[in-house]
Amino acid sequence: MTQRPRHLVNETLELTDEALPETTVDLELSATRIQERHGEAAGARYRHFVGRAVAAAPDADRDDLLTLAALAAWRSGALAFRTDALRRLDLALAHERTGLPALAAALGLGEGGVAPFAALQLNSRFGWPGLHAPGELLAVIGGFRGLYGPWLAPPVAALAGDRPGSFLIRTGSAATAEDWLLTADVFGHTLVRLATDEQGNVDAAADARWSAACDTAQGLAETGAAGAVLTVRAYTAQLWTPEERP
Repeated sequence: MTQRPRHLVNETLELTDEALPETTVDLELSATRIQERHGEAAGARYRHFVGRAVAAAPDADRDDLLTLAALAAWRSGALAFRTDALRRLDLALAHERTGLPALAAALGLGEGGVAPFAALQLNSRFGWPGLHAPGELLAVIGGFRGLYGPWLAPPVAALAGDRPGSFLIRTGSAATAEDWLLTADVFGHTLVRLATDEQGNVDAAADARWSAACDTAQGLAETGAAGAVLTVRAYTAQLWTPEERP
């Protein structure tokens, strides 16, 4: 049975439709853009997190608001905000800016969890205070295109990418193979099909990676420094925390 794509950090969320006040940052516009680019679920999460964060910082200046908006966007699953959000979080903690209650609200954490979360992110893109046991499921990605996913054929193999949190996934048989680039962290992911040439051949750089891998185990890849293992099964790819090794 194909599982619906999800990130486990969102499993127990109880979202509220927060009223977004008028501020020097147009929060309504940012909420609309998050929803348009990342879907209704991400838009709802963004409204929840940014609304609560701004309510916890009534005297926030424009830079504080930008920090809270970036954190809320990242927490909602918009992966493009990751770098800026982490930079702003580190600055806020180092200089005691923005206010801990607001930072915690933007991330959906208790105040005591913000600093540990920042520390976990130094070592793993998948670091989260409640997701650290070995072999714990982090995310389910992909799915059959006829239901709610991108794939017409199931994934058959995967390789660790050349950037943190990235994987190369191949779907289909030799005649119908497609290569996909997955980039992920604890909150969200992007999954992009790599281009083919006019004859329908797969991306040359991707093909070279597969050739170099030679006897790569089908359906298994490990990111190493990124702190996650990816497996493929049926029509999904699944991210796990690494198992402990002797």
